[in-house]
Amino acid sequence: MRKRLFGDEGVLTPYLYLLPHAIFFSIFALYPVFKGLWISLHKWDILSGEKRFVGLKNYIDIFLVRNVPAQYYWEALWNTIQFVIYSVPFLVGIALILALLVNSAKKGRGFFRTIFFLPTALTVSVVAVIWRWIFNYESGLLNYILYSLFRIKNIPWLTQQPGAWISIVVATVWWTVGWNMVYFIIGIQNIPEELYEAAKIDGAGWWQSFRYITLPSLKPIALFIFITTIIASFNLFGQPQLMTGGGPGRSTVTVMLHIYNEGFGTNLRMGSASAMAYLTAFVMIIVTFLQVRLFTRGE
Repeated sequence: MRKRLFGDEGVLTPYLYLLPHAIFFSIFALYPVFKGLWISLHKWDILSGEKRFVGLKNYIDIFLVRNVPAQYYWEALWNTIQFVIYSVPFLVGIALILALLVNSAKKGRGFFRTIFFLPTALTVSVVAVIWRWIFNYESGLLNYILYSLFRIKNIPWLTQQPGAWISIVVATVWWTVGWNMVYFIIGIQNIPEELYEAAKIDGAGWWQSFRYITLPSLKPIALFIFITTIIASFNLFGQPQLMTGGGPGRSTVTVMLHIYNEGFGTNLRMGSASAMAYLTAFVMIIVTFLQVRLFTRGE
């Protein structure tokens, strides 16, 4: 019997449904990936139009100590790793605490879920304006409260360390923790209630139930949250650009901010910026692989 190509049982019908997505995915995802890789192999100047093939020179230059842009790249990568270390524990821990509190609330569960999730709807420019005002040295809300309550003199939060990192981490946690909270709530609500009832019959308290039922059951969603949070933290860009300008000095210039300045700032070295972007992506892949190995160890 000859098979039909189109129609309800056609061989090609499922692929026709996938075709619109495949077209947009190819244009906006696959093409930029290969285009960026091609640019990284060239000395690519967007002003002069020079596009000279240099092979792996842009990648080799990143590892040369005498190369100033390379030194700035490693410095920016270390700044980014610092931000990941400072922010991820709060982004995951606070999200879990909020999820437990919201899920256990007998009234107003939807209200509190909306309140904690609401900041994620804001743009990074709005978030930066809000927290620049709060951390402002002369007229900031935080310095006003500290002086009014404890007579603490004004602290230059945005222009000195560790205040600059504290400001960026606090703003980021406030802005994005709602996403992780929602993921944890979904994970908690998928845990069978029978497990808690059986534990209660056996005399288990809240801590035993949390340690031996809740945490192990949340392991798959926790892996997803850790991976997406660390990737998002590696992509930190808007907060240091708008809140601290990368300062004091270059202490909050992150790797994405440095790559942007390398390609679109005063340097306009698109080839070098593309090579740095691919090296950073390689680092992120290694970090993600280590996370998966850590979470699946012993399974």
